[in-house]
Amino acid sequence: MEKIPCINSQWVIITDGTNIFDSEFRSGALELAHERGFHNIRLMRDESIVDKSFLTRKLFKTGCGGIICHPADLPALRVAAKAKIPVILLGESAVSEWRKAAEGPVTVCSVNNEGIGQMAADYLYGQRRFKSFVYADYAPDAEWDWWTDRRFRSFTETLAEHGFQGEVPRIPATATTPDEDAARFLDALKDLPRPIAIFACNDRVAKDVVDFLELGAIRMPSEVAVLGVDDERDVCETAVVSISSIKIEHHRLGRTAMTLMLHMLQGGEHRDKTILCPAVRVIERESTRRLAPTNPHVAAAIDFIRATDTRKLSVESVAKACGTSHSYLSKNFKRETGLTVLDAIHDRIVKDTKRLLRETDISVSEIAEQMGFSAPSGLCALFKRKTGTAMKDFRRKHTL
Repeated sequence: MEKIPCINSQWVIITDGTNIFDSEFRSGALELAHERGFHNIRLMRDESIVDKSFLTRKLFKTGCGGIICHPADLPALRVAAKAKIPVILLGESAVSEWRKAAEGPVTVCSVNNEGIGQMAADYLYGQRRFKSFVYADYAPDAEWDWWTDRRFRSFTETLAEHGFQGEVPRIPATATTPDEDAARFLDALKDLPRPIAIFACNDRVAKDVVDFLELGAIRMPSEVAVLGVDDERDVCETAVVSISSIKIEHHRLGRTAMTLMLHMLQGGEHRDKTILCPAVRVIERESTRRLAPTNPHVAAAIDFIRATDTRKLSVESVAKACGTSHSYLSKNFKRETGLTVLDAIHDRIVKDTKRLLRETDISVSEIAEQMGFSAPSGLCALFKRKTGTAMKDFRRKHTL
């Protein structure tokens, strides 16, 4: 493993935020640093302290090597530049201002927000079934809404390129109180032609939207489909309807940023460049899953799985109800839905289990019995495998 003895007396200050960008980015950066034998990392929870005063009083005395953070104070960039402290900035909100403040090259790491909007439009429009498109995000905030603006513009522009000529409403999902937000959001949807595709700026907003739709008794994904961003598994797979999401390689971006930082600490040039982390792919789950089969036996199987008591569901019972053989149904069901018949049954069981955990206080044993399991352990194992969380943990977080 490569060692870097020449910089072991220096420290790198790195962002320690709680959102998925910061957490996965930090993980990748730390991983790369440790692989290279560099362990002098200080995690910084409050980036607002990185100002001119902090640099002058603290970092010069402790031999700070470099800083990786979201920019919060332009005078601090001037101080860092004059002291030749390497700085890598996260985000693209004002790159030209940062370069002006630093009076020189600035290295920026961010995600490709335009690419995210384009991927969302390509994926949703590609289903060829939606009559309306909606963009959901937070209430406007001039300090940080640049990234969601870019996703929205790219989403609408790409839809137009595909031939969609309608307006794309931009609806805040979190503006006031949860009850008011839900009522306002559902009211904004009521007159739109269905089915509707909703692209949420991230998974947490998508989770709010799914909750609103559930309260409004709107069927997903047949009436309204929801797509998020970031693929936060604990958010996407614990929602009452699991959320499809665009995956981004934040971890890889963190490794790239730390590679550049170590290069600069060893005397390499300060590169004037912006590195964008691309959207990788859509992780498809229930909220957008295509369920419009052309095979009548597959359509009948889907309807039977949706409507039948889970205690009576099995691959054999589904095939019998559809009047076809086990092998014929399995082959065509997989081709048209991307799922096996057993996966579809399990998805139905998990969805009903989520509802009972959220809306009732009956025991796990009673829920398992209602779902057709002879022992609670079987349902608990299925639920954990499908959602990534235990049933008791899900209930504690999501009880209405």
